[in-house]
Amino acid sequence: MRIVRQGARLNVAEIGDLQAAFDQLPEAGGVLHLPAGTYEIDTTVRCALRDGQHLHLCGDGRSTVLRFTATDGSPLLDLSGVKDSWWPDLKITIRDLVFEGNHASGDALLLRWPNDALIDACAFHHFGGTAIRITPQATNVTVRDCWMRDCQRALHADNLHHLTLHGMQTRSQQDGQVQREHVYIGKHCREVRIVNNHFAYGHAEAIVLDGTAQHVVANNTIEGFPVGIRAVDCRDIAITGNYLHCPTGILLEERNTGFAIANNLFTDNCDHAIAVHAAEGAGGHAITGNVVRQSAYESGQRGFDLSDAGPCVVTGNVFEDLTAEPAVAAPEAAAHALAGNLPLDTLAQALGDRPAATPPAADSPWYPLYRKLLSLPPAADRFILPFWQFKTLLGTAAVAASGQPGWWRNDPAQPQAAAWLAAGWLVTLAYRIEGRIVLRRQPGADTGGQLA
Repeated sequence: MRIVRQGARLNVAEIGDLQAAFDQLPEAGGVLHLPAGTYEIDTTVRCALRDGQHLHLCGDGRSTVLRFTATDGSPLLDLSGVKDSWWPDLKITIRDLVFEGNHASGDALLLRWPNDALIDACAFHHFGGTAIRITPQATNVTVRDCWMRDCQRALHADNLHHLTLHGMQTRSQQDGQVQREHVYIGKHCREVRIVNNHFAYGHAEAIVLDGTAQHVVANNTIEGFPVGIRAVDCRDIAITGNYLHCPTGILLEERNTGFAIANNLFTDNCDHAIAVHAAEGAGGHAITGNVVRQSAYESGQRGFDLSDAGPCVVTGNVFEDLTAEPAVAAPEAAAHALAGNLPLDTLAQALGDRPAATPPAADSPWYPLYRKLLSLPPAADRFILPFWQFKTLLGTAAVAASGQPGWWRNDPAQPQAAAWLAAGWLVTLAYRIEGRIVLRRQPGADTGGQLA
């Protein structure tokens, strides 16, 4: 083996100051290593890299913490590449660090004019600004396997070409700050890939696409936001393979065109799975192969509202247990192509010819379940039985038995099934892993709430 070139490696702990370490970077750049420890920083650290001055800033994982104590809204690290240059000879790597701020601080990491930048395996906590802000122009940036918790935003990008967000975890925090959208992709961004991330429990949108184009949003879990994905005046966007558990799954505002929305799973979308606002005839979307279902939640489920969108293709979607009709709201004048969409009702599927069930005796181990169901108010036609309540009613042995195949089948020959059938209920969904059972009241069942 022959070493052709070896860059400088500076130990920040030995230098004693992160700003001083940046100031000592040689012309060709090098590695700044922060060994395990907590480094308190009270003012912004700045570095302006030159063409050919590559940077590798790294720590020792979760044991290396940069704690920012400033409360004036300033950023922790202001790192700039070659100003006004799109494709400089510049490689930036930032990895294995924890950035810890406070609600009065600004951004954790401000990247300006970066090129070939990799932010890898870092954690960002409590910043009053954005965990990672990329502006005013950038090329070839990857953010992967990072954790953002209780930051005002997780990532903000504008005027950027070629961004990949992969494996990110974002989340609000109980008693933390009220957040804005977790990811913002602004105007003049092109070819962004937001893939394989988990966005959880924010106060605004999970993702905002604002006047931008040519992106893929795929295979993400998006849960606990008022709106999952909001697109404003965008074009040529692929949204596929995502799990969207939000009151509004996807919101298309203004003149969006050419969206491919395919193979997503929508659930708990009590406003709409997909909603269009103020499109003014813009459209040309293909909405295909999605599954929209109420599942084991209580918020309700609605379908698609195309509003004033121009012609779209809406085919091959499954709509299960919608709590409001229609599945696809669309003016006939728009000339949409609607075909092959499948409405399902789990209650209708569970119904069938079966012998009448005999109520359990008062000393039966199944009587508490029968009593609970019979006591539900007459207006209730759907009841979610969490496993903790099931265990309280029937005991640990019943919970263990309930994992057997066929245990939740609506078979009056089974004593446990006879208990819910005799009370006028049917099991329509049984999620043992999730710990919820969904029961629906049988049509025509006695809802008087009288115990046998």
